[in-house]
Amino acid sequence: MSVLITAPSRLHFSLIDLNGELGRVDGGIGVALNEPSLKIAVSAVDKEVEPEENPKEVVPVLERIKSRIEPALKVNYRVKILKELPSHVGLGSRTQLSLSVAKAIGVLENRNYDAVELAKQVCRGGTSGVGTAAFDKGGFILDGGHVFRKDESKVNKGGKDEGIKTSFLPSSASKVSPPPVLFQHALPEDWFFVLAIPDVKRGAHGLEEIEVFKRYCPIKREEVERICRIVLMRTLPSVLEKDIATFAESLTMLQGVGFKKIEIELQHDIIKELFSFFDIHALGHGMSSFGPAAYAIVEGEKRAKELADSTNDFFIERHIRALVSYSNANNTGSEYNIVS
Repeated sequence: MSVLITAPSRLHFSLIDLNGELGRVDGGIGVALNEPSLKIAVSAVDKEVEPEENPKEVVPVLERIKSRIEPALKVNYRVKILKELPSHVGLGSRTQLSLSVAKAIGVLENRNYDAVELAKQVCRGGTSGVGTAAFDKGGFILDGGHVFRKDESKVNKGGKDEGIKTSFLPSSASKVSPPPVLFQHALPEDWFFVLAIPDVKRGAHGLEEIEVFKRYCPIKREEVERICRIVLMRTLPSVLEKDIATFAESLTMLQGVGFKKIEIELQHDIIKELFSFFDIHALGHGMSSFGPAAYAIVEGEKRAKELADSTNDFFIERHIRALVSYSNANNTGSEYNIVS
């Protein structure tokens, strides 16, 4: 028996508070996308599975699950990636793969874990909760970040304070639980995101990503206050009022403030050129996470196809290879099927 999991990619629009003065950090907004998507098959097998029999990126995920799940796994598991997400480009590939593997094993083991429990098993969601929430129910997401204590002596060492952070760290290096979801809402089907992934240096990850957080945090209070105002008074109301113009404009505004501004400054110059192009041809734009995946927002699939074509031309004229596609929001989250 196998379990097939299909999971959405996600765009991470912005982290909110990397200042921490109010005793809370992180927080973020983003959206789940129908495409590109991830599809895997996980099968239970009687014999022990050698590490080389599974994709290399899956091996540490399986090890985490085995070390954290109680009671112990009954059998061994083989994972096949049928459709992969581009890695380290800003689409949340590692989170979606990790959660998908954990979900499939939970189904095969007859254990009903929710998305937060799955994220704890695979150590994801330690900074942003957008990827976990995208996997769970999709749509537009706002998460509330984590409790922050600079003084580690005030943190319970007995394991109960698993939601408390004591330093600025990316999700890949943080051990805390996923943050609470404050707002999750479907986006209209005719809101499209044109996605461009230029073939340039991948976004910061691993030790490089940790060093970026250490070097640039805390962010100035005034920057964080500006982000909060944009999110609260522009982005969130526009989602509820189905106002695509204001929604797109608010995301464009976020590109020039806070940690997102730093993420863009660390990227290849082609991203800034692309933003200038999108200024003319789209309602709004931005870069997902550390990039280089960038997005533009338009209304209607016809307009999305037209902009995708002209975006392809943009890269061809500059002799830069790029993956260009378009998608609307995934408003349901991941799906699974059991195959005998």
